[in-house]
Amino acid sequence: MKPAIFLLMLLFFITACKKEEQQQAVFSEARYTVTVTGKWTAPAFTVPPGAHYTTFIGMVHNERALLWQEGDKATYGMEVLAETGGGGPVLAEIDSTIRTNNGLSLLLFVAPGTSTSANVNLYCNSNYSRVSFASMLGPTPDWFVGVNGVNLHRNGQWLADTTIDLYTLDAGTEEGNVFGYNNPSTVPQQNIQVLQAAQATILANGNPTLAPIASVRFRKN
Repeated sequence: MKPAIFLLMLLFFITACKKEEQQQAVFSEARYTVTVTGKWTAPAFTVPPGAHYTTFIGMVHNERALLWQEGDKATYGMEVLAETGGGGPVLAEIDSTIRTNNGLSLLLFVAPGTSTSANVNLYCNSNYSRVSFASMLGPTPDWFVGVNGVNLHRNGQWLADTTIDLYTLDAGTEEGNVFGYNNPSTVPQQNIQVLQAAQATILANGNPTLAPIASVRFRKN
């Protein structure tokens, strides 16, 4: 074998090995404990009889997936979840996301009380490092809480411990400044937005702004 050809082959082999090592170094895994804490208490809010969060439903996914997005219209699954707490349609949407390799796993856990906490553990990796979930505030028209695409892996590092305040969101699918269900549909459907006190005086309890109604903490194990 000619020396020049041998050197080219050797260089190719070394470069390929380095690329493989870099790819292996980039991939990483992590496990988290997720703690959701209810903050639906007076005097920050009116707390009606039967106030509750519904089961939290979401997923671990990549940057191409979406459960809900502030400023966009709710999917049918999110509409049903926000209006009734029903999870069937949104579970089907999550299943579709997982089957197209944009979602890693379903996230499903029992909600905390209005002033207590609930924990769930999750696994994620550097290819699927984002978390989204949602829960209806009951009994309300179409108000919910959740997170959208929280990225736990940033600049090659896993977040060690972070807490996010959760504000009340309006799904834009049902009318009503009331505590109750079966309200008229919003026509045309509006975009998901953070609920303002002026739109929900029944919830605001006389306060000029709405405080966070829950929080979520992500702690790396």
